[in-house]
Amino acid sequence: MKEQITVRSIIIIAIIAVVGAAIFFGLSVIIRKGKAHKILHRRYLLQLMQLFVIAFCTARIIGIINPELNLKSFLLTGSALIVAIVGFAAQTAISDIICGFLISVNKPFEIGDRIIIEGMEAGIVEDITLRHIVVGIYDDLKIIVPNSQLNNKTLINTSYHNDERRGIHLQFSVSYDTDVQKAIDIIRDCVVESPYTLGVVRNGVLEDSGPVYFLKFADSALILETTIWVTKTTSSYVATTDINIRVNKAFKANNIEIPYNYLNVVDVSKKDDQKNLVQKQQNNTAPARRYFRTNNILLSNSENDIGTAMKLTTQFAARQNLDSKETFKLEHLTEESILFIQDVMGSTKIKFWIEGSGIKYKIHLSFRAAVGSKEYKRLIELSSSGKNDAINTIPGRVFEAMRLGLEAMMSGNSSQYEWKLDRSRFSQKELNESILAATAGEITVHILKDQVEFIVSNS
Repeated sequence: MKEQITVRSIIIIAIIAVVGAAIFFGLSVIIRKGKAHKILHRRYLLQLMQLFVIAFCTARIIGIINPELNLKSFLLTGSALIVAIVGFAAQTAISDIICGFLISVNKPFEIGDRIIIEGMEAGIVEDITLRHIVVGIYDDLKIIVPNSQLNNKTLINTSYHNDERRGIHLQFSVSYDTDVQKAIDIIRDCVVESPYTLGVVRNGVLEDSGPVYFLKFADSALILETTIWVTKTTSSYVATTDINIRVNKAFKANNIEIPYNYLNVVDVSKKDDQKNLVQKQQNNTAPARRYFRTNNILLSNSENDIGTAMKLTTQFAARQNLDSKETFKLEHLTEESILFIQDVMGSTKIKFWIEGSGIKYKIHLSFRAAVGSKEYKRLIELSSSGKNDAINTIPGRVFEAMRLGLEAMMSGNSSQYEWKLDRSRFSQKELNESILAATAGEITVHILKDQVEFIVSNS
């Protein structure tokens, strides 16, 4: 009878464990699908509760199998040597769990924040477990940092309490004979020209870039520092590389020296070989199939817009070594995309750029449509909530998607909105009536806050 009770109890405990695991799995799925998956302490506490359930069920099963064993007495008074050995071996794990709990409570960062841990690469916080945090750096590499180590290191959070943007600190060295004000102006110009950077509000005034500070006299250089601001979805490494390339070119063009230690060794017998090598390097063109993004340009529905956009298109085609056929297709898509938006949005200022790799590219047209603005009102007039026949056309569907996306942002139900043209919902005749739809590979509307982005790709 006693054995039957024991087996029955074990089965009951096992069922409870399975049910508990199912409940926690369900909660985990819900949290990871909703906004809560970005909240640090909820992710950590969920894992901590899972650990408690496993420990509780294990203890109960041991107690049923061996009722004479008093776990409390065993841990406190019995087998002291075993307890000491286990406790010593597990002290690092226990320290990680406690430090993880303190991190989840104090929240020096959240999931998705960009942090710089002392002595490590900057990266994006992707996850936290009982033992460590996961930080994603460049090229999808991950840094695994134990919670106990993180608790003892200095940490810089460039996204602290800011949901829309993050800062990247940059430092530049120039020689002592440099015109510092000129160097500062060049750096600011390079930051403004970059397609990745955002403006900065200082003293209630929107500036196109943040200030550049002259803060230090180093041993052989003057140190200039600034902070650039990018969206949270922009790679810090991509933005930093873009700015550094621009500053390097601009410094060379303006004869501003970047100090470094060097030794000149001249071998007269190899001058001809060096000349041939330089000539060969100059004749090399940029490799094809390499990702490239053009600068942003602002279109204002003027007669010069198409010409300006074509120059940018030519630049992209040359960089990607496109043949005449692909270049013509790119120019055609660019022109049709601009006319598609401008015919409806009128004098709205539109940001335009192209990005891609080789013959695969995307054309971007972006504008703001804040609630109450003329752009927002225009979109409402265009869609008319389905009350006119125009809504059933391809342009009508596009602008209806823009309106619905803006309304979704207003309601707070989503942090971003994306819509893609479904060709299966239109007849071939309707598709042919739209030159853009007939030529483009894919048409997408993407909305973040009040920023509307119209994207046309060739594949």
